[in-house]
Amino acid sequence: MPIVEVQLNRLGINSLEVLADSVEVSAGTSLHVRVVNFGAPTHATLRTEGSAYTSFTYENLYVEAESEIKIDILPSANPGSFEIQVISGYGMRRSGFTVNVILPELEEKTESVCPEPTQKPPRRAPLTTAGLGVILINLIAPILGFIVLIFWIQAPAAVNTTVMAVILYIIMLAGIIITWRSVQ
Repeated sequence: MPIVEVQLNRLGINSLEVLADSVEVSAGTSLHVRVVNFGAPTHATLRTEGSAYTSFTYENLYVEAESEIKIDILPSANPGSFEIQVISGYGMRRSGFTVNVILPELEEKTESVCPEPTQKPPRRAPLTTAGLGVILINLIAPILGFIVLIFWIQAPAAVNTTVMAVILYIIMLAGIIITWRSVQ
């Protein structure tokens, strides 16, 4: 997958650098243009008049840090070349590169002498009582926390707020720990 990198604002405001003069791309594949911005968010434009090679004509990008554009080369494209122009600084800076379209290389079809072994899909471990306990706690802890919160909101004078805050904190912490442990 050929990639051409374009750097914006690296040398100063509205600076534009294309890191390749030309690139080779096989017909029927894609060219990726990565636009990297080293300064404040800005606009950049990619355009071409290579309609014999690609259906891509124009793209206006708002680049905060990095953006990537995929340019598909037509499978029916004949060998040749076209230019892609990069414009930044509201038209003040222009640069470009040449895309050389080549015919795809013919892949040699060779039969392997020994067949590749088939892999069996990994088996899932059966649900254990510990796993079932984790699932139940993961279901019950948020419900308990919600009930405690509703009780606290409905009757704040009947309950010590510090105690309720500690209970809610413990329930939430237990949920986080259980969730973290269940991923491992």
